[in-house]
Amino acid sequence: MLNMTVPSGKKPLLRPFGITLFVMLTSLAGCRSEQPATPTVPRNWVNIPALPIIQDAVFSLSPTFAGQRNHAVMMQVCGLARGQAKQEQVNAFLVQQNVDVAHVPKHGHDLSLLVNSDRSAQATACAAYLATTVLSPVDVSELTVAVPQGETQSKAPEQGKQPVLQVDNARLANVLPLKLAAARANADVFVLIAAELQRRPGLTVNEYREQATQLFERLASVYLECIEAQLPPAGSTYKLLQMDTDRFAFSSSVGSLFEYGRDGMTLRQNGVIWYGQGELMGQAYPLQVAYFEPAIDGLLAPSVEQQP
Repeated sequence: MLNMTVPSGKKPLLRPFGITLFVMLTSLAGCRSEQPATPTVPRNWVNIPALPIIQDAVFSLSPTFAGQRNHAVMMQVCGLARGQAKQEQVNAFLVQQNVDVAHVPKHGHDLSLLVNSDRSAQATACAAYLATTVLSPVDVSELTVAVPQGETQSKAPEQGKQPVLQVDNARLANVLPLKLAAARANADVFVLIAAELQRRPGLTVNEYREQATQLFERLASVYLECIEAQLPPAGSTYKLLQMDTDRFAFSSSVGSLFEYGRDGMTLRQNGVIWYGQGELMGQAYPLQVAYFEPAIDGLLAPSVEQQP
């Protein structure tokens, strides 16, 4: 008969199975108790993509003059913001526009940004204007030139015929790289804002919009750096795919496809939606928004008395 007695003074090499099992179960129970419970998402919260909220915020920061966007004025603002224009040059521009510089107040006037030396406000206005330029309908007239019908290099235009619009290739060559750079910069900065907003769950739409406004103001100088860095390299080529009142689209040799249509602006990079359709760099970045009042909970969840 096999002797299972352990010699005195020696410890057993193996613990009895029962003790080992007890220790294992106790350890597992301890692990389970340390895991935090999954928080319950309030029923009045819904997921909304961050992109449309950020776009609204940036549009609110883009200046208008007499209710209209003014490219010439904003180029002066951007020149001041980037340190590329001197105040004397801007003053001369205002004089050309029949504006008395001495009577433009430092604050509260459409043209205040041109005279108040507020570099931070100028940077915010410039960044917001450039960002929203690619989010606004394309003015086809800015990229075309009127040419008399029948005109060729060796033939005079035919009399009595209305001129037709023709693509101005020189203007197009200047505009397309800028649009592509702005669209890419939008993706760069907006995705930073979207990721930050995701860290702040449970706000209302208005609160998220206000947060996005403040974040873009702080990132305005970063945006201006991004738009310079995102200019396509020299030698890049572009192909105009469509340009009319319904759609403006072009592709580039660096793998980009830019399109502005009825659904707004979409930028694809190597087939991935980089900006548009609610996505940034291929992701939706949904925000947990307190969209309804908390009282909606009682209408969605039955009370204890109502449960079977």
